[in-house]
Amino acid sequence: MDKRWPVIGVTILMIVLIYNFLSTIFKSDQKRFSHNRIYVDYSDYRHGSKTPKSSGYSTTPHPNAYKAAREAREIKKAMFQNVMTATISSYNTYMNEALKDKPSPTADYPKPRSNQQYEQAMALSRQSVPAFQAGLQFFASNDFEKALARFNDALQNVDQMDVKHRIDIHSMMAECYLKLKNNDGYIQNKIRQVRMERRFKKILQDTFPDKSENMALFDWSTTQEASKQLLRMRSLAARSDDPEMQQMLKRAELDLEVARKVTQ
Repeated sequence: MDKRWPVIGVTILMIVLIYNFLSTIFKSDQKRFSHNRIYVDYSDYRHGSKTPKSSGYSTTPHPNAYKAAREAREIKKAMFQNVMTATISSYNTYMNEALKDKPSPTADYPKPRSNQQYEQAMALSRQSVPAFQAGLQFFASNDFEKALARFNDALQNVDQMDVKHRIDIHSMMAECYLKLKNNDGYIQNKIRQVRMERRFKKILQDTFPDKSENMALFDWSTTQEASKQLLRMRSLAARSDDPEMQQMLKRAELDLEVARKVTQ
């Protein structure tokens, strides 16, 4: 059993006990000062004046009741914060001591080579492209014509080395053309997307040569794979009249055409 759990359990138990102790003390003070009492001004007796008769109990609380309760709450809060701060500090010290010999989680990450193209592409990908964000908003509201206009503006403004944003822009433009039933527009932008993905893959392979075999994510489907996918979609669409299914069938037909052109 790990030795740190008993320490953590004892620490939590001490916090609970201290909190209950403080609550008991200050709760009794608040009760003593918060209830109403009859207030008598004895200065009237010293000056010989008559005290007017009262028809009942006074509803005015003791003038110091609220002040005492507020001060009690502040003291209680400060003491609890001090206890928590000391507990967290003790816990962090213990964990740092326990983990000082453990290897860093990033020790197994691939070490990149020095590559100016990779550094430039990553820096550009972190920059905001307002026109692209505006296009996404129009796309979400099903205004595909305005979305296309914004995506075209974004394409004109991004740097040639900003391959990450260019991949996203061409992908979204293809989706707009698919929604507008423009087959040529979908195919052309998918081809441009594939070219940008292959360019980005080449940059990553040069930067991370040890992981180059794991970068099949950027490979577009081969003609054989696209043909199998089209056959599956035709089989599913034949048993359904759902418009979404018909659109997926159309996408599979266009993706086969894209695969034929990018593998030539």
